[in-house]
Amino acid sequence: MIKNKMRTFLEIIYNCPFLLLVIMTSFVYVLFFDETGVLEIDKDIAVFQMFEEGVFTVQNGDVTKKGNTDTSKSELNPEDAAGAKREEMKGDADTGEENAGSRKEEKDVIANETGEKIDIASLQREKNREREENRATKFVEYTPVETNSQYYSDAGKVALTTTYDYVLENESYFNDAAFLGDSRTLGIADYAGLDGADFFCDNGMTIFKLLEDAGVTYQKTGEKVDLKEVLQEKHYGKIYIMLGMNELGYGNTRMYLKQYLKVVEQLKEWQPEAIIYIMANLHVSREKNNLETEFNNININDKNVASARLANGKDIFYLDSNPLFIDEEGFLPDDLTFDGVHLYAKHYEKWRDFLCEHGVERKEQEEEHGGDAAE
Repeated sequence: MIKNKMRTFLEIIYNCPFLLLVIMTSFVYVLFFDETGVLEIDKDIAVFQMFEEGVFTVQNGDVTKKGNTDTSKSELNPEDAAGAKREEMKGDADTGEENAGSRKEEKDVIANETGEKIDIASLQREKNREREENRATKFVEYTPVETNSQYYSDAGKVALTTTYDYVLENESYFNDAAFLGDSRTLGIADYAGLDGADFFCDNGMTIFKLLEDAGVTYQKTGEKVDLKEVLQEKHYGKIYIMLGMNELGYGNTRMYLKQYLKVVEQLKEWQPEAIIYIMANLHVSREKNNLETEFNNININDKNVASARLANGKDIFYLDSNPLFIDEEGFLPDDLTFDGVHLYAKHYEKWRDFLCEHGVERKEQEEEHGGDAAE
């Protein structure tokens, strides 16, 4: 009997494409949107901004509200954090009203003030848009192309290097810097001449493996080290991160950003005085650009745009070196690369100069150097 009912149900679905479309749409909505219709990826960014404002902190991998004296310090997920932020903004906590009633009252207040009803989800999207426009990192939009990949979509925009009054530095600027990355970062370690910096990088490294117990190779010794321990024991003034190439076919861009966000939050806890540079992933050559797989420049750009959203122009900056190397169509020219992915050794000098041209110094550092950092 049950089998007959299941067969009948499946026949209805197969014979009614519209019903199947409704079911699939509902599944996608539940998977990627929260109860207000706001993309989960935007909520993650909103929570990150709460960290920037000091509302939440990370301690031993747990997210806790600043000033919380509860020794249990239960972990907060993005939904909990967003809910806590709403509770903080409600005002009088002794009204005795339930959360649902408070949200309805908040919506009614908006309607009364403006004379019209405003959907909360629409208001949130408008706030996200305004926040995006006011961020230090600017984006140039273009008409996206359709993609059928589960790993990425065309972002429809390109992230520019974070706007800031950068200072021209010399190689000594990197004496207290740590570079975290994959094989491209290995190239910088080998050929850029930044001998004073510490490089923690490996072929195949990803943002998901960076802080795992398996460790990362410390290039000065060639030995694997636990980066978690290093970052809690040694002080760095700058941390450069370039990861994303080995993630092109793993998970999707939303997963990539959430992990990048987690890593940056952890770095800020362990290295609160460090300036964090998020470095864009370099495009690949026309030959390597394969739209039938996930290894292509559209996917690379999607990852770059996502990570660029974490920059705030204060202590987190996005640096895009692509304009130095790619052609007018966005490809890495054949005369710059030996495999379509990595640069010839002689071209890392240009990359080093780019990094020197984008130095960030806090006020106390500028006073110490007397404005002569470039000399």
